[in-house]
Amino acid sequence: MTNIEVVCIDDTNRPNEVPTSRWVKKGKKYHIVEIAKMMAQGGVYGCKLAEIDNDDLAPYQYFRLSRFAISLGIFDEEEMLEEIDISELTEVLVPAEQTNA
Repeated sequence: MTNIEVVCIDDTNRPNEVPTSRWVKKGKKYHIVEIAKMMAQGGVYGCKLAEIDNDDLAPYQYFRLSRFAISLGIFDEEEMLEEIDISELTEVLVPAEQTNA
């Protein structure tokens, strides 16, 4: 199981079907536990988070991977962030045929 610490950089465009209590918040840290290609959303990559269980909210079980950045550490009061490069995560991807996304 994957356990990548990330920071939410985009919490916009929440679907009405997803309660605000089960949606990501910009600036908050999360842990990615699964990554998959979401064929129903045009093949973009999505992820499941340890902190939010949306398994019962089909087809909204995954959050777009582009909503997150990997933390590079804290320098003074500013946190450095780097967007996720999916090519570096290929070894942790779940094959599309194993997902319902």
